Amino acid sequence: MRYLSQTSDDVQAMLAAIQRPSVESLFQSIPAANFLKRSLNLPPAMSEIELKIMLADLAGTPPKASFLGAGATAHFVPEMVSQMLLRGEWLTAYTPYQPEVSQGTLQAIFEFQTMVASLFGLEIANASMYDGATALAEACLMACRLRPQAQAIQFHDGIHPEYIETCKTFLGAAGIRIVSSGPVAAYVYQNPNFFGQLEDQRTIIAKAHEQSALAIAVCTDPVALGAIQSPGFLGADIAVGEGLGLCGHLSLGGPGVGLFATKKEFLRQMPGRLCGQTTDMNGKRGFVLTLSTREQHIRREKATSNICTNHNLMALAFSMALSLYGKSGFRNLAYQNIKKTLYFRQKAAASGLNITQVGPHFNETLIALTPTQVVQAKQLEQDDLFPGVWVGQWFPELANHLLVCTTELHTNEQIDALVESLS
Repeated sequence: MRYLSQTSDDVQAMLAAIQRPSVESLFQSIPAANFLKRSLNLPPAMSEIELKIMLADLAGTPPKASFLGAGATAHFVPEMVSQMLLRGEWLTAYTPYQPEVSQGTLQAIFEFQTMVASLFGLEIANASMYDGATALAEACLMACRLRPQAQAIQFHDGIHPEYIETCKTFLGAAGIRIVSSGPVAAYVYQNPNFFGQLEDQRTIIAKAHEQSALAIAVCTDPVALGAIQSPGFLGADIAVGEGLGLCGHLSLGGPGVGLFATKKEFLRQMPGRLCGQTTDMNGKRGFVLTLSTREQHIRREKATSNICTNHNLMALAFSMALSLYGKSGFRNLAYQNIKKTLYFRQKAAASGLNITQVGPHFNETLIALTPTQVVQAKQLEQDDLFPGVWVGQWFPELANHLLVCTTELHTNEQIDALVESLS
């Protein structure tokens, strides 16, 4: 799909450059009788999502709805992102960030850090995380460096089970325990949690600080931050997340975009690298690799992490997507997701589906299915319409429970069809 970037000011500037008074003056050679003297018969203006759906319908290839989420939530990615990423300046075999001659790449990393810090409401962010799960593991290691008297971490209920498994791998090798009580270096919580519930962040953060522990916030879908308060504003010390849903396709699990932000006072213990802004000897704005406490750059025993580089092209795509949405667009995107979640929950409840959790939710809804409904759901999967994620693979006590994810990508008709199929 082409992207037409010319604004009215661009057009006027081009006309001035070629000394023409108007666009119509460019077509003077065409006889006036041949001009179309009416508006084109076009439908009303529509969003990019609506346009894509309409074109797919016209082509006879309407997209099949998928209600899979559970930490890997698909969102609409503006077409301009994939087009911009094809530019030769970005699509390189290796991240050319090390020499300061790579100003474009360094600036892109700087912008990414700025956006991540703003999203989480914290002072600094790095640009070195692979994905959300490993970012959380790095955050736990960092917390234990800051609180060496307690080499243990406590996880709040509702954290993505695969994130916990990743942390067990990292922390176990470092001799750090995962405990349910007692002195800990950090208290970890996820908001919205794995089941889509909104947590009481203030209470959780206060509980951590009462124990002299750090509060680590996890957000597997940063779109939620367009509607809920950022963890940093509420006092969280470290925040991590996963940004893939905003900038790429959820195919074969990645590549992801790890997000990591913290308070300025913890700068020296932050893993990975950080780009900064400066001025050169001529007073011109420039960007540099400011801090890199990884073992490629400093002695191994002094390094905070052995993480090598990030998925920089994906981080760039994340920055492009957020730039295109803008502040108001990002907030609007979050509210669209809330509306879809409410719509599904209301329809499901009205149809007799058993929603097992009440209260504010974002994207995800957990429903308990009867044996007959389980068979119906399995049949949908056979027809390539995925009604949700079976959570019994992580929670045996929830064997017949389905986690249904609804976002701005789902039409009301698709949600109605899912509810009808399962009822």
